[in-house]
Amino acid sequence: MAPALGAAGPRRLYSLLAVVVLALLMVQARLWAPYWDTRNVQAILTWDAMGYYLYLPAKFIYHDLRYLRFVPDIMREYSPSGSFYQAFAAPGLTDGTMVMKYPIGVALLQLPFFWLGHWAAALWHYPQDGFSAPYQVAIAFGGLAYGVLGLAVLRRVLGLYFADGVVAATLVLVALGTNYFQYAVFDAAMAHTYGFTLYAFLLWLTAKWHRAPSRAAAAGIGLVLGLLVLTRPTEAVAALLPVFWGVGSVAALRAKLALLRQRWPDVLLLLACGALALLPQLLYWKAMTGSFIVYSYQEQTFSLLHPHLREVLISFKKGWLVYTPLALLLPLGWLALLRQYRAVAVPVLLYALVNLWIVSAWDIWWYGGSFGQRALVASYAPLSLVWAALLAAVFGLRRWRTVGVSLLVPVLVLLVDLNLFQHWQYMYGIIHTEDMTRRYYQAIFSKARPTQDDYALLDVPSRISQVAPFFSRRTVGLRDFDQEPLNEQAGVTNEAGAEGSHQSALLAGQRRVATTPLVLRADSAGLFPRQWVRVSAQVRSEWGAWNDQLVLMIDGAGKRPVRYAVRLHNNGSQLGVWNKVWFDVPLPNNLRPTDELCVFAASHDGSRALLDNLRLEVLTPLTKAAAPRQ
Repeated sequence: MAPALGAAGPRRLYSLLAVVVLALLMVQARLWAPYWDTRNVQAILTWDAMGYYLYLPAKFIYHDLRYLRFVPDIMREYSPSGSFYQAFAAPGLTDGTMVMKYPIGVALLQLPFFWLGHWAAALWHYPQDGFSAPYQVAIAFGGLAYGVLGLAVLRRVLGLYFADGVVAATLVLVALGTNYFQYAVFDAAMAHTYGFTLYAFLLWLTAKWHRAPSRAAAAGIGLVLGLLVLTRPTEAVAALLPVFWGVGSVAALRAKLALLRQRWPDVLLLLACGALALLPQLLYWKAMTGSFIVYSYQEQTFSLLHPHLREVLISFKKGWLVYTPLALLLPLGWLALLRQYRAVAVPVLLYALVNLWIVSAWDIWWYGGSFGQRALVASYAPLSLVWAALLAAVFGLRRWRTVGVSLLVPVLVLLVDLNLFQHWQYMYGIIHTEDMTRRYYQAIFSKARPTQDDYALLDVPSRISQVAPFFSRRTVGLRDFDQEPLNEQAGVTNEAGAEGSHQSALLAGQRRVATTPLVLRADSAGLFPRQWVRVSAQVRSEWGAWNDQLVLMIDGAGKRPVRYAVRLHNNGSQLGVWNKVWFDVPLPNNLRPTDELCVFAASHDGSRALLDNLRLEVLTPLTKAAAPRQ
């Protein structure tokens, strides 16, 4: 039943060196962007990662798995997320019982590193509260260690089928050519790097059982499958790999069924160990709610009959092929794997297709703030067999080897380079965690320093097709606040404004609109339909004007208002100084002379910021060549 093995050298030095070098690179990258000693949302144990980890401090520090009474103190001290969504009130109970949203598997795998952080916190006199710097460091490097372990185990798996040079090259491609790097290094407290490593173990144990069936391997497969489900319930799809492993034809399927009948004690042991691995989650749900099964994601659901395949694959918001372009080579790799090891290609292809369907069926298909399709990171362990097959096929050519290598290697280098540069853009906030659009992606492609015009495309759909020197700008409205009476209630403050002015407007979380808007009638300002205007303001904030917006509202009797808005803080903003923010938009086709244009700043529970020089300008092209891009 075991597929034929590849020619792997006994020492496999190249692949060993690849794992060691990649491990050093990953540690260096982690040290480049530490974040763990900060009390803000850039720390490790934040957002979803906090939800996976929360079992540990709740159980071992606060002894409060049921009510989580310690969480408000943690939220005040460390601000790990904008709101506490990581648990919810137990349905049907009124005693305040809370149920964790995320499964327990990641916390179980983090347990050794949690205790390491707990010990270090006592040794170096940090608060032993589960979230101080030693815990953050321990969990960060613990996740990274699991990621390196996954590469090491994957090396063993690939070595069963491919030459050592191919194995080494594949490991480099997986680590540096996909968004695995993001989740093994920077977001290592999330479930994905743990899933990747568990998949590597699953492949190893599955191959081992099919080569020499044993109860130990069967038990291992069951435990790993159970842990995969405990990290992310949708990883139950991993069961397709051991079930169909070795099945490359109808005859092979019959032989597999015969083997399973013959080895039925192994099958029962596998199922028992899988159930044993699931037991901690079932017991937790039973203790909290009285039921062994709880759907903890509440209103978040799947649309299995209408998956978001297009969005998951090619959207600029989170498209897998856009942000992990190495995946474009998978179809060629499958053809190669089918020719080399059909008994491996069939189960991997079946798994990959079903997994992609399930990932795409999740209604929040962009999976929150993330780089690319994070839900597919764990699947790179099985998919590495496909990439390896492509490399083996090209490097194994006889007549056209030089041509094949000459074509493939530059493509791989470019894809890896693009992936790493996009990682860098993501880490520096150029690639946004959730709000990417086609126009914005095109504007910032290959850019290390985008302009305000580029950042505006996160929020407005278009911009002038030529740069500013090709347009004349005429100011039709300005509010600088210097001539207005001081009125804190109205938002006018005596804090110094921009460009030497003495007053400014205060924008804070409880103030929805900063002072009186700048209001103009279209006819009095000399504005016409389809004319381009620039809306601008200057803003200063010590912590970033997060969730604050610069708004243009166009309103007229009997018409639906038109609203444009851009965020007042972007990656180009500097803290503690005055920044100019602007955007350009065309006026509506149905603009009437009596319509009013209102320019103001709005806060959606945003950060405190000072505002000055609200301005509306008309942009007039100097030549016919400077037509707006539609």
